[in-house]
Amino acid sequence: MNRHLIFALCAAVGFSVSGVSLAQDVPADKEAAAKAAKAAKVKFRWGKSLKSAQKQSEETGLPIVLLFTGTSWCGYCVKLEKEVLSKKEFKQGMDGVAIGVKFEFSSSDFSKSKEAKTYKVTGVPAMVVVDAEGKELGRTGYIPGRTPVQYVEFFKKYAPKTAEAK
Repeated sequence: MNRHLIFALCAAVGFSVSGVSLAQDVPADKEAAAKAAKAAKVKFRWGKSLKSAQKQSEETGLPIVLLFTGTSWCGYCVKLEKEVLSKKEFKQGMDGVAIGVKFEFSSSDFSKSKEAKTYKVTGVPAMVVVDAEGKELGRTGYIPGRTPVQYVEFFKKYAPKTAEAK
């Protein structure tokens, strides 16, 4: 057995190693492991509730991808949907990586949206990555030629480290 495994086993049962108790680390490790297990089970889909996504983000540690789009009138929104978001490589690749929330606008007057104002969205399509508290972590939009897999790789930068190894 390697030394790290022995330390982990001792910590799990509350033994001390070299006179230093490792038991106090167990709750944090268990909490992180529980979050990671929940995150791994999250199937990516586009929801409509930011509050619901924030709750799920708190429970899993996953970031939230906010999609601002207008597929009934915006040509680039249609391209993003057709070339990326609807593809199996994107949908499956995003499992355990992020939580999605879609804001679909029926006209170009999306700027009246509270969320669009909050995140200073000035054009669509826009994809804003936020944490559970709503703090912006990054953003992207439609980039001609970018593949579904490249979008997934972009979003993995914001996912918990366990998701990056996926």
